[in-house]
Amino acid sequence: MKTFSNKSSRRRGAIIPLAALLMVLMVGMLAFAIDLGYICSVKAELQNAADSAALAGAQRLQPLFVQYYAPGQTQQSMIYQQATTDTSSPASPIPTAQRFAAYNLAGGVNITVATSDITFSYNDGTLPPVPASVVLFPNTITVTTRRDGSSNSPLGLFFANIFGMSTIDLTATASATIYAGDVSSLQVIPGVNAHILPVALDINVWTNYVQNNSASPWLSGRTSTGPNGNPQLQVYPYSTNTPGSFGLLDVGVPSNSAPAFRSWIDNGSTPNDISYLLSNNLLPVSPSAPESWKCGPGLKSTLLSNFQGEIGVPNLIPLFAPVTPIPDPSLYVAATGNGQNATYAIIGFAGVTITQATGNGSNMNISIQPVAISDPTSIILNPSPARATKQTVFGTPHTTFVPPKLTK
Repeated sequence: MKTFSNKSSRRRGAIIPLAALLMVLMVGMLAFAIDLGYICSVKAELQNAADSAALAGAQRLQPLFVQYYAPGQTQQSMIYQQATTDTSSPASPIPTAQRFAAYNLAGGVNITVATSDITFSYNDGTLPPVPASVVLFPNTITVTTRRDGSSNSPLGLFFANIFGMSTIDLTATASATIYAGDVSSLQVIPGVNAHILPVALDINVWTNYVQNNSASPWLSGRTSTGPNGNPQLQVYPYSTNTPGSFGLLDVGVPSNSAPAFRSWIDNGSTPNDISYLLSNNLLPVSPSAPESWKCGPGLKSTLLSNFQGEIGVPNLIPLFAPVTPIPDPSLYVAATGNGQNATYAIIGFAGVTITQATGNGSNMNISIQPVAISDPTSIILNPSPARATKQTVFGTPHTTFVPPKLTK
C-alpha cells in the first residue's frame, strides 16, 4: 500500500506542468479568438463606411450627369472637374463621400477618407470599368476606407501583444454606380407624393430640345438662354389648338379648380391621386401604349407664384404624343376632344426643373431645363448604368434615375 501511494503522488505532480502548458495555449487561443472577432467586426464597420460613402457620392453624380449632357452645354470640362476633383463644394461627390464616411465609426473612430482614396470610372454594365475622362463622364465612384496609419490610426488589438503584435492594418473598398431608365408607371407609397408638374409637354418638342436641334421647326420661338447660360425650353405660352388649355394636365383625381392645380404644382400627386391613375388604367404608359389623361383648365395668373416656387426643384413632366404631329401651329393639334373633355395621349415622363416663371396673363413665360430626378414613387423597369450611349425610348439622354447601386 505504501508503494502504491508514492506512485500516485508522483503522477499527480506530473500533471501540474502539463496543465500549466495547456492553460497557456488555451489563453493564447482565447486571445486570438477575441482579437480575430474584433478585427472582423471593425472590418465590417469599415465596409459599411465605404458603402455609405460610395452610395452618397454616386447620388451627387446624377445631377452632374444630366448637366454634362444638357442641350447646348459648353462647360463639359468644368462639370467633369467638379465631379472628379472638386473638394470645396459640399454638394460635390468627393466632399459628400467624405462626409458620409465620417458619419460611421470603425473601431470607435470616425472614418476620415483621403481625397486620393476616392476615384471615378465608367461602367457600361458589361465590361470591366474603365477610368473616366472629360469625354467619358463617370457613372461610378469608388471609395477606400482605412485603419492603417494613413488616414486613420491602425487598429489596436487586445491580446496580440502576447505574440508581439499590437496593431493591424485594415482597409475596405466599395464602388457605386448610378442607374437610369424610363419611368413607365408610379407606385403608391403611403405619405409620399410623386413630384409631377401638372403640365403636358409634346414629345417632339422635348426630343428636339434635348438633342439641341435648334433649327427644328418644333422649337421655333420656344428656346431662350436660361440663367445658367444653357438653352431653356418655353412651355407657356404655346398654342395647342385645344380650347381652354395651354397644357395644364390633371395628374390625379380630375379637377378644374385652381386650388387643385396649386397643390399639384407645390406638392405633386398624392398617394390618392396615384391610386386613381392606377385604378383607372391611366398607368403604366409607353410610346406603344399611351393613355388618355384629362386636360386641365386654362392657366391662371394666380398660379404663377406656385411655378416660381418650383424653380430649381426636380420634377417629372408628362410627355404626350400629339394628335397631329405637325410643327406648324396653324395645323398642329395636341389633344383629342375639346374643353373639359379633351385628353392628352401620355407616353412617358422626363426630369425637369422650372428655370423661369415671369409675367402675367397671356404674357406669362414659363420655361424649363432638364434635371436629374430620382422619385421613390417612380417605377423604372430594367434600369441600367447611366451613360450617353444608353438612351431613353425617346432617343434622349436619361434624366430619371433609381438610387445608385453598389457594384463592387
